[in-house]
Amino acid sequence: MRLNQLEIFGFKSFAQKIVIPFEPGITAIVGPNGCGKSNVVEAIRWVLGEQRAGSFRSQRMEDVIFAGTRQRKALGMAEVALAIENRDNALPVEFAEVVLTRRLFRSGESDYLLNKIPCRLLDITNLLMDTGLGQGAYAVMEQGMVDEIISDKTENRRRILEEAAGITKYKVQRRSTRNRIEAAQADLQRIEDIIAEVKRQVDYLGRQVGRARRYRELKGELDQLDVRLGRQRFFALSAQIAPLQDEFATLSKAAEEGYTRFTNREAELERARLVLTEAEKAMQEAGLELNRRIEAIHEREQFLVAVRERREAAEQIRERTARERADYSSQLEAVQQQRHDNSAHLDEARTTFVQIERELQAHQQRAAQAEEEYNSYRTELDQRQRQRMEHLRQGSEISRALERQQAERDALDERTVAMRTEEDAATAERDQALQAAGEAEAALDETQQQLSTRQQQRTTALAARDQTEKNLRELSAQRDAARRAAEANQARLQVLEKVRAGYEGYQSGVRTLMLESPHAALFRGVLGDLVEVEAEYARAVEVALGESLQALIADSDSGLLKGIAHLRERSGRVGILSLEAPPRTLGPVLAPDPMPGLRGPLLDYVQPEASIAPLIAGLLHNTFLVDDLQTALALTRRYPDAYVCCVTPDGDAVDLFGLASGGQSQAEDSGVLGRGREIRTLRSLVAHQKARYAAIGPRLDALSEQLDTLTQRLESLAAESETWRAKEREQVHQHQRACADAERLATRLKQLHGESTSLAKRRQALDQSIAEQAEHLRHNEAESTRLSEESSALEEDLKQSETHRRERREALNTLQVEHARTAEMVQGLERDSTRLKNIDENLHNNIERLAAEATEAERQQAECSARSTALADELKGLHQGRETLAAEQDQRRQHWATANTQNRELQENISHLQRQLNDQRERRTSLEVRISELKLQTQHIRERLQEEYHCDVSALGPLDEAIDEETTQQRIDQLRQSLHRLGSVHLGVLEEHQEQKERYDFLCQQRDDLVIAAEDLKKTLSLIDRTARRMFLKSFEQIRETFKEAFVRFFPGGEADLQLEENVDALEAHIDIIARPRGKRLQNIALLSGGERALTAIALLFAIYQVKPSPFCILDEVDAPLDDANINRFVRVLKEFARETQFVVVTHNKITMAAADALHGVTMPEEGVSQLVSVRVEGEELEAAAAG
Repeated sequence: MRLNQLEIFGFKSFAQKIVIPFEPGITAIVGPNGCGKSNVVEAIRWVLGEQRAGSFRSQRMEDVIFAGTRQRKALGMAEVALAIENRDNALPVEFAEVVLTRRLFRSGESDYLLNKIPCRLLDITNLLMDTGLGQGAYAVMEQGMVDEIISDKTENRRRILEEAAGITKYKVQRRSTRNRIEAAQADLQRIEDIIAEVKRQVDYLGRQVGRARRYRELKGELDQLDVRLGRQRFFALSAQIAPLQDEFATLSKAAEEGYTRFTNREAELERARLVLTEAEKAMQEAGLELNRRIEAIHEREQFLVAVRERREAAEQIRERTARERADYSSQLEAVQQQRHDNSAHLDEARTTFVQIERELQAHQQRAAQAEEEYNSYRTELDQRQRQRMEHLRQGSEISRALERQQAERDALDERTVAMRTEEDAATAERDQALQAAGEAEAALDETQQQLSTRQQQRTTALAARDQTEKNLRELSAQRDAARRAAEANQARLQVLEKVRAGYEGYQSGVRTLMLESPHAALFRGVLGDLVEVEAEYARAVEVALGESLQALIADSDSGLLKGIAHLRERSGRVGILSLEAPPRTLGPVLAPDPMPGLRGPLLDYVQPEASIAPLIAGLLHNTFLVDDLQTALALTRRYPDAYVCCVTPDGDAVDLFGLASGGQSQAEDSGVLGRGREIRTLRSLVAHQKARYAAIGPRLDALSEQLDTLTQRLESLAAESETWRAKEREQVHQHQRACADAERLATRLKQLHGESTSLAKRRQALDQSIAEQAEHLRHNEAESTRLSEESSALEEDLKQSETHRRERREALNTLQVEHARTAEMVQGLERDSTRLKNIDENLHNNIERLAAEATEAERQQAECSARSTALADELKGLHQGRETLAAEQDQRRQHWATANTQNRELQENISHLQRQLNDQRERRTSLEVRISELKLQTQHIRERLQEEYHCDVSALGPLDEAIDEETTQQRIDQLRQSLHRLGSVHLGVLEEHQEQKERYDFLCQQRDDLVIAAEDLKKTLSLIDRTARRMFLKSFEQIRETFKEAFVRFFPGGEADLQLEENVDALEAHIDIIARPRGKRLQNIALLSGGERALTAIALLFAIYQVKPSPFCILDEVDAPLDDANINRFVRVLKEFARETQFVVVTHNKITMAAADALHGVTMPEEGVSQLVSVRVEGEELEAAAAG
């Protein structure tokens, strides 16, 4: 597998599409700083799936799209396509070539394609995983990433080693399995809580079965007595209604006759009011006409005064224009004389200007010739000086090179002597190291035996502590869960209580009366808050009651009236029900025959407060709960005369007129009934959860004490183990150091021999180079002397030319000043001529304007005189008409007074009739109230018996034998007290007990299944950990050995090592890099110099490649911090690995360029736009190109 080709369009500075072919071996990307070389590397990382915008030096991912320049518009899309050869099937797809494509639009949308087929980012990530090409892998390395690898943060180097070990997918599976285990444990905890709650319910229901049977017996006797007493009272009250109804009919007939007389008198009064209105209207019209006549007289008088004022103003204008015309005529004569004088001076100045301009042109030509001569001498002198400076620079470079070579030759001599001394010392040290290694190995065996004993004791204590910690965590989790649940439910309870206290969700009128009105104490509350309904039937009750749910319950009619009056003043609207009002119903209580789908009266499913029970009975009169709308239609049509309403649990309804309603709406549930039910449930739940939280505390304290004891024991064992382990580390270190020293010294002796040979060859080459450089230096000094003499002669000629040029410039400047002064004088005279001409024209225009104004003033004066005479005649006629209108108004006022007297007499007669009708109405109202009270009492008895016992009292008829009401009532009270002592009894307790028992068994089965699933997941996690740990440790040891070898390649005579953190899981342990270049002690890599650290990081990368070669590697200026000596080592190793790995190197170094098989140059001929220049050079041509 290798890279074939990279296509870039619209990515960063690549505004045009470019194609970069990649050949086997080493490909170098070169170019000046800022031209876009690194953008090529970033494009490869981008198409491989990198998601962090910061990795591309951007704040947002959209910033990678070409943003435009002054000459080019911004693009709307960036696209990169990477072609990878896959003939070896290294990628798990059946394609010989795989093309990965990524697109990004400015809208934020992005596309991923695999061989031009749309796919997901996850598909590409899985395809590249564990191939060395995944995100964060070692295939793409930047200079900054080298620093990260060798920094104190070991996470980056761990990620690279894990990628090389191929355990990335195992870590993903490990994380997923852990999440599933946590989810299973959370589900298990939740089911345990539910099982405990259901178990308590099963035990409680078992105790309620006996009480339910006793309750049925007492309730049966109570129902029988209550029905008999209700029948007797019903028919006694019914007998009182008929006499009252007869009296009411008589009063109604008398009231109709009185109302007829009252209506006749009102008609007469209406006719009299019409006459009065017409008289009043005529009187007002006469007054209006008289006022209009007076206003007309006033208007004409004002207009006459204005006309006289205009005539006087016209006279004044005529006199003013005569004076101004005389002034303007005298000014005109003076201006004409000034124009004549200015014309003569202007002609003279123009003649002088033309003469000076001719002389100026001649002087300009002579000055240009002198300037040209001077520039010629200046150019030639500059050329000679540049040549001389170049020779001086070359001579300086040759001198420095000569000095460096001589110093290097001296250093080689010193190094040769030192190496001979070092060979003798290394031989002696090697013998000592071999003896020390044998002694250290014997001491290490004894220490390891002691450490093994401590480790077994610690393992036993750790197991006990882990179990205790597990129990403590589980119990803490239970307590925290109980606390969080209690806090959440408490918060929800407070919100609901606050909502109910603030009457939120109700009409604005409800909030106004209950929160802002001084009459709030007169109301029991909102109807919906005084009713309890099970959740299953809440929707049905809400539909049946409708807006009545938000009605206020007033204690009396007085409260009702005061509430309505308050809302009229403050705004708002609300429904109010008074407890003093008698219940009203439509027809008798219906007891329908049983039928499929009929559950019974809806009132049976409602539990209102006792005070509003009659109101609820009236509102839900003959309202039945049915299963579906079909049953509702059938029931209402079976009893068409009974005013029946039906409603389903889902809220579908049929009202008493047969109107069906149903479906869904956005405001389906008012929440009035559900809110109160939820508050009661939450109160009970919070109390239970708080009690559970308090009970867990003592158990936690006991476990904590046990954990402290085990921890102290472990700390003691750890201290002892650490003492022996420190001793073991020291002994291991001594043994390893002795062995390493012996091996190192043997290797070093071999290296020293090879270096001695290399030093001899290098000294011979330096002697030859020094002789050549000395000859070049002598030739350069001679040429520099010649150029200095020629420059001196040219400087003398330049001085003479400068003097001649300065004289010509001074004469030219003098003439230019005279030319400018003459031009300014001509322009000034021309401006004066124009100004005098404009003044002359303005004076003529003003004289003509004044003449026209004088003529207009004479015309207006004559017109005003004629208008004044006409207005005087018109005023005389208006005064005469005003007298006639005043007499007519007096006559109409007398007619209105007569009609007004007649109107008052009729009103007094109607008031007398009104008082008679009111007396009759009050008596009728009193009778109607009494009849309604009796009917309400009978209706209440009928509805109560219908609701409680499902019987129609009218159909039962009166009792055959009267009963003693007082004795019967006493027995009923006794039975109710007995039922009360039994408390709340759920009659369906047997069925509910069986249901809860079945639920308890089901939950236990679920708990067992979850326990098995959690154990299976733990086994899977353990298997994943073992597999990943084995693969990582195996790969780590291989990389560790190859790193030691690679480090010696870059640092001859040095040594390095990779170390895992001790006593920590290998999958989580820190990885330290220890290195010792030649001549230094073994130390952490952070203490090395910048170049040494960079080369160490590169050695680690090459070590990884040896263990698991990556198909290709991209190096972005990683050789920047290396000097020439280290660059040669870097290039040598790079060529070795290029046989197996394809390299793409971004570099500025000529030596690295010379090692490349192909060069791609990135340039920026246009600002902000990168272009590609490619060339393939081999052998000596490439080296020459790099040197040039």
